[in-house]
Amino acid sequence: MNQPLLFFSTGYFIYIGRAVDTVVHEHHALQIAISFEDEIEIVSPGSMIKHRAVIIGSDEPHECRTYNNTFLLINIDPECTIGAGLKKICLSGKKIAALPDAIVEELLEKIKPLLSDITAADSIFNNMLRFLRELSHTGGHKDMDDRIARVLEMLKQPGEAPFKIKDLAAIAYLSPSRLIHLFTTQVGIPIRKYILWARLLKALQYIIDARDLTDAALEAGFSDAPHFNRTFKRMFGIAPSYLLKNSQFIQAFVK
Repeated sequence: MNQPLLFFSTGYFIYIGRAVDTVVHEHHALQIAISFEDEIEIVSPGSMIKHRAVIIGSDEPHECRTYNNTFLLINIDPECTIGAGLKKICLSGKKIAALPDAIVEELLEKIKPLLSDITAADSIFNNMLRFLRELSHTGGHKDMDDRIARVLEMLKQPGEAPFKIKDLAAIAYLSPSRLIHLFTTQVGIPIRKYILWARLLKALQYIIDARDLTDAALEAGFSDAPHFNRTFKRMFGIAPSYLLKNSQFIQAFVK
């Protein structure tokens, strides 16, 4: 592959490229790490697992030792439908676990031939979503309720949007409690968490477009750059300044 790839989507942060080994850290997102080559080591307090593909639980301190292998890293919001499925099916109460070889090999066989083609970004991303649905035993897309579709359209509008639950409920002609329940059922992620992701994605798009970090944070509705930094690092374990510093070397896509 020519350059590392980054995909940002509601509920997901995905990286494909050469690894930079990390010190012990933790983040709220569930994490899947898959090596394209040799086994990687995941070290956590009191344990170490060595495997080609692993899943790491939410808020679990760990260190990744990848030895400069090319690898796939998928961070998943633990509150989304797929995140809940992964915790139930793959972790079963464990903090770190190996993933089944067969399904991992199937994914790698599909995406490896696409990595040198910049026009194949959608295919790469869609293959990874199918992999996550299969791994978590969750289904695909459902027919979207028109009321939830209106709310999603409003949340995707540029500029200011009525991000208060009561305002969004009025748009959908629903009570706030009914909106909260129906949105989670239809979209697969709680509405308050979706709104946070929408703000993160908006800020990331500004960063990708070579905007100043402070401007990006304010445009996305964060109180200041430190607030955005704390939110981003708590979710993903890295600072957004890393993306800003390396943006010229990385192909990034907001889905």
